[in-house]
Amino acid sequence: MNIKRGLKATILRMRRFLDEEPSEVPFDNTYPWLGYMFHRLMGEPGCSYKPMYIWGIVQGAALGKILAMDRVSVIEFGVAGGMGLLLLQHIAEFVESNLDIAIDVYGFDTGTGLPKPQDYRDQPNMWFEGQLPMKQEQLQSHLRRASLKLGLVKYTVPAFLEETPAPVAFVSFDLDLYNSTRDALAVFEAQHERLLPRVICYFDDVIGHTYSDYTGERLAISEFNCRHTMRKLSPIYGLRYFVPNRYSREFYWDLFYFAHFFDHPLYNESDSIRKAVFADYQGNTYRRPINSDWRRELLN
Repeated sequence: MNIKRGLKATILRMRRFLDEEPSEVPFDNTYPWLGYMFHRLMGEPGCSYKPMYIWGIVQGAALGKILAMDRVSVIEFGVAGGMGLLLLQHIAEFVESNLDIAIDVYGFDTGTGLPKPQDYRDQPNMWFEGQLPMKQEQLQSHLRRASLKLGLVKYTVPAFLEETPAPVAFVSFDLDLYNSTRDALAVFEAQHERLLPRVICYFDDVIGHTYSDYTGERLAISEFNCRHTMRKLSPIYGLRYFVPNRYSREFYWDLFYFAHFFDHPLYNESDSIRKAVFADYQGNTYRRPINSDWRRELLN
């Protein structure tokens, strides 16, 4: 009997856990709102196939909104067949309509599959020339707002930056090869006007398999950090502990990074509307706009 009661209680707790529905949260660039929006979008048809794109666009667009941007850019490096790019534009449309901030979508790819691996750093044990090609006309017919940039990224990234795009808010790196990733990271050498002060990034190939600190994306990241004093790529440590519980066990939270631009004119600007301004003796924390009259409200 005790075993049955214990099992029933466990099942009930599990159901509550799985069925948790975050209540509506007012907009802010904070984890409660980001989690609320993430949960909403995970229920949208098709979006759950790329949850990492949901989080990336939502957090990137939220920072752009807080910094009074009227337009931002999101990028997928490595389009392959195109499902990811189609989802990127779908998610961007949803977020745009909810945040009242325009989101431009770009996809970079050779269009003909992976370039030939140059040496061990490109991990030819995993990748080969021509792998993951694109049916360009078929994909293009399904693009509503996304713009394809076809060719080697060593050429297409500089050309893209010359077009003066809106500030980049989110980038997904899935080019597989070290050399391609290294060349794509040139997007973070752009003028500050082309970048948010912190750009959320998703690196698809940094865990498992034969990935290492001396090959592939991890090597490209390390070399970028060594080349730059005031521009750095860093993992977002422990992100899984700040997302809705039902999703926290997923592997993709460990693949998020921030590109930090420490000398960006907006780097030190407040990144949320409300900050923790006071904690009382009972442990209650109060969040208010820092330029509000919170002292009069809370201390009198």
